[in-house]
Amino acid sequence: MSVTRPRRKRLFALAALAALTVAFTAAAAGAPAPVKVGPRNEVAPAASDDWFVWSKSRRRQTSPFDLFAQQTGRKAFKVNPKKNTQAYAGGIDGTTLVYQLIRGALAGRSDLRLYDLTTRRLQAIPPGVNTAKWECCATLSGGWLLFSRGQAYSRDRQLVLLGNLITGEQRVLDQLQNRNGILGAGQLNGNFAVWAKCNPYPRCQVFRYDLASASTTPLPATTGKVVYSPSVNEYGTVYYGQSNRGCGKSVQLVRQPVAGGPEAIAELPQGWDLDVTFAHRIPTRPPGAVITTRIYYDSVRCRTNSWNIYSVDDSQRISPPSPPPG
Repeated sequence: MSVTRPRRKRLFALAALAALTVAFTAAAAGAPAPVKVGPRNEVAPAASDDWFVWSKSRRRQTSPFDLFAQQTGRKAFKVNPKKNTQAYAGGIDGTTLVYQLIRGALAGRSDLRLYDLTTRRLQAIPPGVNTAKWECCATLSGGWLLFSRGQAYSRDRQLVLLGNLITGEQRVLDQLQNRNGILGAGQLNGNFAVWAKCNPYPRCQVFRYDLASASTTPLPATTGKVVYSPSVNEYGTVYYGQSNRGCGKSVQLVRQPVAGGPEAIAELPQGWDLDVTFAHRIPTRPPGAVITTRIYYDSVRCRTNSWNIYSVDDSQRISPPSPPPG
């Protein structure tokens, strides 16, 4: 998964599907579906119409993670090189995957890689993306790349950056320099980008950025709650985790559309939490006014420190999105 440090931002855990019960409000379209539930830890999901990518631990307990990709109906394959590396998914645009590669026996260097899923070969990444700093948490859409730079909870200046892979334009969407804070990119999807900022933790907020208008909107947060792990669909609807402070404390999956207020669409039982979320619209034939977004998330059971991946479908009536800028 994309991480802002050599380890995950949030050290949560998950158990088997048989133990997982999620309460849904009337806003949700269905119950959680298991996506990757196995004996090893499986985290950091990302998807397209025909591909699914995620990271899996090498052993049953917490250990280095390798990145796997799987085309619908095909066998999964490992993406990252074998020697002294681990990797976490970012996002997929067409057949291009962006992922985080962590190198070295001490996991001391993190950069981004572009990878062609069909040829299984690396692609060139533009200058100015990778530096000596810690790059992570990347997604891509329509020729744009959203990613983070700088380690959380350090003296680094943390940045959320938006780069154009064609023109080389780079925008600083947000920045933070606070050793008790965290700033992390969430997801780029069509015309919208989202990220979360804690300055310091647990005073956190989610932000949505409109590429066309170059405008940033802070999303409303419930007093006393921690918000984290945002994702967004191409219509600007944001999904994020909301909880009390601590692992597995009254955790909800919240939906925030462009118009209207936030609404919890799922509630996890006490002792369960979520980390990475990734939103992908399910294609329909023919297209209609009601769209379904599948939200992938790695859910964790705090007590057992094991992780698996699930998804939830959310349906809403919506107007067509504006195309992203060139």
